[in-house]
Amino acid sequence: MGAIMGVFVGDALGVGTQWYYDLDELKKYYGPWISDYNDPVPNGSGKFAEVHKYRYDQGVRAGDMSQTGQLYALLLESIADKRGYDRKDFSSRVDKLFKTLNGENYSGRYTDQAIRETWAHRNAGIAWDDPKVGSNAITSDAAQMNVALAALLFDDPEQLTKSANRNTKLFYYNDFPITHAVAYSLVVGGLISGVPLADMKEHILAINRRVVTQNALYYDSTIQVYVGQAAWDPEIKIERPHLVAKLFGQHCEIQQLLPAAYYFIHRYPDDFESAVLAAINGGGNNMARASLTGGLSGAMVGLSGIPDRLIKGLKNHEQLLKLAGRVADLTQK
Repeated sequence: MGAIMGVFVGDALGVGTQWYYDLDELKKYYGPWISDYNDPVPNGSGKFAEVHKYRYDQGVRAGDMSQTGQLYALLLESIADKRGYDRKDFSSRVDKLFKTLNGENYSGRYTDQAIRETWAHRNAGIAWDDPKVGSNAITSDAAQMNVALAALLFDDPEQLTKSANRNTKLFYYNDFPITHAVAYSLVVGGLISGVPLADMKEHILAINRRVVTQNALYYDSTIQVYVGQAAWDPEIKIERPHLVAKLFGQHCEIQQLLPAAYYFIHRYPDDFESAVLAAINGGGNNMARASLTGGLSGAMVGLSGIPDRLIKGLKNHEQLLKLAGRVADLTQK
């Protein structure tokens, strides 16, 4: 439940503060340190000011989830209702959401590239089982969704590998984000299982290599989690940890987002709030970075390790908790 809810927390922290690449501008609108949920600013400045105004005009407020969060919730609902991962059922729910969109970025709660391209392919009649139904983007939407699968299948890494691959391919056909999204799910699953961070690389390498290679093509990407150990190196000093986001990159590509998320959980292994807030205050695509960090950190500290205000500040938090509980109950033997 900690992993599941951690994604929602990170997502909601970012939906009002996303895409400020200039950290001085981020502070101008949200103060010296973002520590809670915020409304999008309707009269801001910067390259993405129109996105913030659009979200505000659509009624998005502090504690709401983004469109990626909505897709993640649909996957959790599908798992809970079908008592397992049912790709056909989930994709049918995605189709219903797609009917409310127009394929443009200013649609829904703002529609990112991977979802726009998938929407276009579905509207062109491409079937969900077609390898080209998804996008060629290299973003992280599916990785965030895959936390739901890690929560369900953490005790069966081979099945998690296969299911995460199949789920990611609904939205991506590029092997690069597929590999990263599958690998991320294995890290979350390992953390839920109690694998120490120091042993995570070996945990992943111990999974049937044929299964991993077939579903996550790039070897280096599957073991990327070890880069977070930079936080333990006494010769590497980063006194303001949120600036790691600028070091690895503030943009939307998954290869920039994940190293920062891995760094934050190594830097704050027992402190969900510090890890997720560092992800948010790094700017850029802080929403995805914080969501990825929240899934990892939540898996480590559990639901009780997430500050109560961050749970209760989520819109419809009671329903989300019940949903998380229903999925968690499926893992009980």
